[in-house]
Amino acid sequence: MIFFKSEVEKFNDSMSKGFSDRSKGDFSGAVRNFLQAHEIASKSRDPDLMGKADLALFYALFYDALVKGTPDSFKRAAEQCRKLGASTELDLGLANKVFPPDLTRELEILAEISSLPTFDLGKIGSMDLSVADRYEGVGSLLLAEGSRRLILEDLVGLHESLNVMGFRLLGYSRIIRAVKVEENEPGNAMEIYSEALAFLQQATPEVRDFVNNKLAKLGKTTRCWVCHREIQGEEINYVYLPASVNEYVKTRYERDAPYLIDGKRIAVCRVCYTMIRDLSDKISKYYYDQAIKEMRQMEERINARLRELQARVDLLRATTVRFERK
Repeated sequence: MIFFKSEVEKFNDSMSKGFSDRSKGDFSGAVRNFLQAHEIASKSRDPDLMGKADLALFYALFYDALVKGTPDSFKRAAEQCRKLGASTELDLGLANKVFPPDLTRELEILAEISSLPTFDLGKIGSMDLSVADRYEGVGSLLLAEGSRRLILEDLVGLHESLNVMGFRLLGYSRIIRAVKVEENEPGNAMEIYSEALAFLQQATPEVRDFVNNKLAKLGKTTRCWVCHREIQGEEINYVYLPASVNEYVKTRYERDAPYLIDGKRIAVCRVCYTMIRDLSDKISKYYYDQAIKEMRQMEERINARLRELQARVDLLRATTVRFERK
C-alpha cells in the first residue's frame, strides 16, 4: 500500500530537516530545506499552513545571512523577521529565548557592521573621509546600544559588548581623519590621534602602536640641515638622509636643534629632500640617456662592421667556387 504525505507532513519534514542541518553546522542545507518548507506553505490552501510560510522564509533568510554575511542578506533577514509576531519564540539553537523584535534590531546592526570595509593599517592612505564617516556613524549606533552583547555573538563571531566595538570604530574613524591632515596640519593631527587613542583601549596592540608611533613622530620638531627652516613631523615633513657625520660635526652642530642629527643621518625637510631627489633623478636620467645613445651608436658601428665582414666572406666564397670550377 502506498501512503501519500499530506502538505502538513511535507512541511514538517522539510522544517525538521532544516533544523537538523542547522544543528550539524550545514547552514546551506538548512536554507534549502527551509525554502522548500516555505514553498509548500505558500502554495497551500490550508490557512493554518499558509500562516507558517513567513516563519519558514525567515529561517531560510536568517541562515542565508549567516552564510553570506553581507549587508543585503542581513537586511532581508531583518525585514522578514519584522513580519513575525512579537511573541513568536524563534528556534535558533541558542540557550536563551529569542523573539522577533530583539532579533530584528540585531540583524539591522549586523547589516551596518558588515557594510564597513576591513580596517587595514596598510591601506589607510587610500581611504577617503567618506569611509571615516561610515566608521563614525556605525560606531555611534553601537554606542547607543550600550554595553549589551549580541544575541548572535557565537554565530557571527563577535564576542564583545556593542559599546566596546563602537569605541573602536570611532577610533578607526579618527585615525583616517588624522592621516588626511598630518602633512599640512601636524598639530591638529596630533589632537585627532590623541582622541583615537582614547577610543582604542580595546584595539589590537598593532593599531595602538601605530597611533603612538604617529604621535611620537609628529611631536618632533627640528631644523632642516639644508635650508635651516624649522619643520615638524618626522617622516611626514622631514626625513633623515645618510651622510658623512663625524665627531667634529656632531659636537659642533647637534645642539643647533633637537633631532637634527641621528647617528650617521641628518634631518632634511620635505621640500629640500624632493628637490635633491628630483635633481638626482634628472641627472641620472641624463647619464642614462647618454649611455643608451652611446651604446646604440656602438651597436650600429658593430653591425656595420659585421655586414662588411659578411660581405667579404661572401665574396671570398664566390671567388673560391669559380677557382675550383676552373
